[in-house]
Amino acid sequence: MSKNIPLSPKHGVNPSVLHCEICGKDYGIGLMGKLPGDKEAPKDVAHGLCPDCENVINQGGVMIIEVRDGEGQKNPKNPYRTGRICGCSKQYRERNKIESPVIYMEQSVFSAIFGEVEFK
Repeated sequence: MSKNIPLSPKHGVNPSVLHCEICGKDYGIGLMGKLPGDKEAPKDVAHGLCPDCENVINQGGVMIIEVRDGEGQKNPKNPYRTGRICGCSKQYRERNKIESPVIYMEQSVFSAIFGEVEFK
């Protein structure tokens, strides 16, 4: 990876705000520089994981993302997210035999397990 960013004549370093792909939290700035056709970079980009989500996964835990009921069948690659997420421990992941470090869970199941509390 080059340490030089080719500047855009129109947009300079052409920054984008980076959002965590799991929780959506802003966690950094991407400097896009000159893009093909000297286009302006998108202002918001879902890219990578924030330190909090990455920490849960690096410790062997699982990030559970709540999605609307039935959404997994309608749109399995990008289901509608409700906004609630939960990071669970490695022990929870192992006890429930969860293979993936990030999973979608339908709203009715999520509420039955975690209740109706608002996560922060």
